[in-house]
Amino acid sequence: MATTVATRGAALAFRRRLSLRLFSHSSASASLPLLLGHFHHPRPVPPRGSPGDLNMAPNVPAFQPLTPSSPRFSLDFVPDLSRFTILDSHLGLLLLRRHDDHGDAFLACDPVSRRHALFHPPPTMGRYSGGTVFSAALLSREADAGGLRFEAVCVAVDADAPRAWVATCRDGDCRWRALPRSRDVAIEFDPYWLESHCVRAAGSLYWHICNNPCALALDAATLQFSFLRAPAAMWDSTTHHKYRVGESPVDGRLCLASLERDGFQLWVRGSGEGSDHGWVLERHVRMQEVLDAVPWLPRDILIRHAHMWLSDIDAGRTGKVFIASFGYGRFSYHMDTGKLECLSTDDGMQYGHPIFPYFSAPPFDSSA
Repeated sequence: MATTVATRGAALAFRRRLSLRLFSHSSASASLPLLLGHFHHPRPVPPRGSPGDLNMAPNVPAFQPLTPSSPRFSLDFVPDLSRFTILDSHLGLLLLRRHDDHGDAFLACDPVSRRHALFHPPPTMGRYSGGTVFSAALLSREADAGGLRFEAVCVAVDADAPRAWVATCRDGDCRWRALPRSRDVAIEFDPYWLESHCVRAAGSLYWHICNNPCALALDAATLQFSFLRAPAAMWDSTTHHKYRVGESPVDGRLCLASLERDGFQLWVRGSGEGSDHGWVLERHVRMQEVLDAVPWLPRDILIRHAHMWLSDIDAGRTGKVFIASFGYGRFSYHMDTGKLECLSTDDGMQYGHPIFPYFSAPPFDSSA
């Protein structure tokens, strides 16, 4: 569905109602954020069987409300929005990055209050030695006092090790703090294959690495790096799988999912009999009948598998996973109901990758 742009007054009125609603509950329930919808960058549907133009500039972000009664948001208050792409969504804030001829910059914004703060990357050049920044994420947020107060982390590859830089931003003033290079993790692959956005799951941030059995992890509390290894059953010398890290929608456990030739797999952290590198297969769902019901998908299972993959587990914990394809559209699949839906906009575009959940901000100090 196309997004309806909310007026500033309507958005502020919603925030007042939301605050009253949260405060009216017990302190335990009030701390639980509400999923309001998802942000993404819509993209044209490429020709069938084609990956499309990978160098095409992304469209401005769009918001898809969770339900018809959910508020509608727009980022039209962000200056030069077309130059920014979304990197993260956390605690009612979005983190965007500008990476063009006008120079690198980050921007944090609150779609409800429409406040925003521009800040520049850490000083990793010149007399500073800090590596090349490849991604950033939000860490925490404080109660706002007319501006935005938050912490963010930039992750860089410094020689052969990752390094974290922490930004503390208070009402327009931003200060960077460099942490030591990791002594426990070595980057022994081309950093080009690191994804530019992270996945949040079970208290850590994860960066998938293309064609690699491991994901780079950063503990959001200790800011220590590590690697998360996929199950050996998913990765051998002949088969490379497109797996995604996420959270179990029911209990928030760390999980890992993949769309295989013979169906959908969901692995959760566990030990004991059947454990594979600390993973236990929890679900294995045959998808042939579900995918056969989509008339424009290839009938041949091998061709279909080569053109479709799991792009993410919904971090909004809706029970859905997202499926991408080469020219056949983008889909959501509900793990409990088995319902497959095509993710398209009213103007004929498909949802972009990634799809960021947007939760309400708690009305008090919060941290990751």
